[in-house]
Amino acid sequence: MRKIIIVLLYVLVGIQTFSFSLKDLGSGKKYFKKAEKEFNMGNYQNAIPLYIKFLSKKKNKNNEKALYHVSVCFMELGNPVSGFPYIHRLYHIKGDKLEYAVLYAEYLVQLNKPEKAIGVYEKIIKLHPEDYLSYIRLGELLVNQGNIKKARELWLKATRLKEKPEEAYALLSESYLKVEKNKLLAYFYARKLFEIVSPEKRKEIEQMLDRIAGDFKEDFENYYLLRTCKEKAREFIKNKNLESAYSSLEKCEDLENIDKEYLLLFADVSKKLGRWSKAIDLYKKCLALGFESGQIYLELGKCYLKIGKKGLAKANFKLALRFKETKEEALELLQSI
Repeated sequence: MRKIIIVLLYVLVGIQTFSFSLKDLGSGKKYFKKAEKEFNMGNYQNAIPLYIKFLSKKKNKNNEKALYHVSVCFMELGNPVSGFPYIHRLYHIKGDKLEYAVLYAEYLVQLNKPEKAIGVYEKIIKLHPEDYLSYIRLGELLVNQGNIKKARELWLKATRLKEKPEEAYALLSESYLKVEKNKLLAYFYARKLFEIVSPEKRKEIEQMLDRIAGDFKEDFENYYLLRTCKEKAREFIKNKNLESAYSSLEKCEDLENIDKEYLLLFADVSKKLGRWSKAIDLYKKCLALGFESGQIYLELGKCYLKIGKKGLAKANFKLALRFKETKEEALELLQSI
């Protein structure tokens, strides 16, 4: 009796295994498994017919993984025409998935449909606003279409998405150098690139900086340091860290060729911190450098009022009366003293 039961068990197991084999064969799963094995080994040519056989089954035609991998295979083999129907189907099934959308866009590029590719990338950055590389790629495509302004906007956005945005800085530098021949801005972004690249890449970037600046390296470096100083200060101000903004600006005070923008920004931070004497010095420096305006006289007068020097305040408000944009406010302040 025991022997009979054992035999029956073996028979049942055999039938069950056989039924699974038939099911596997009917669904084409064996093709998918073989295709995946070839794909993972990089044998794309061998994987393609296996994926196609699997996808030919009605129940498998919309299998995401198979559609994606066969599309990758065709792209890797440089045959986007044959692969397009598969990525096209996948994109319309689930185009919100980042890797599917990016591959679809790159197929459109390869098939010489850049405007459609741009449209896809614009959708990608709306759905995935943190995807650094999509901003980079969309910018590249826009440059090829002649829209350098929009491209730069995207690359600048990209610089805020990644700690070391090498591609963004490299493209910004190259675009200014080659399009407008603007060496100053080309140097600025190349200099930013120099700060973040690995040590082994620095020599190459340094040589590029030397070529851009030529005999005016000190002037170019001064521009870089001053602009970086202002950018850091604005970031600190945005985060309501006025002390750090003040410290950042103070470090650049001895640079040559400081501009009106820097002086006014520093004066504004000084006022917010209640450092009226410092603000006065900065406004006076503005005037000494020829950056005269009614607003500067007005602000200088207000600072003098804060430290109790009414006579100097009045003198500056009277000077502000000469300018149309500050005449009314200067008159009110004079009457209030």
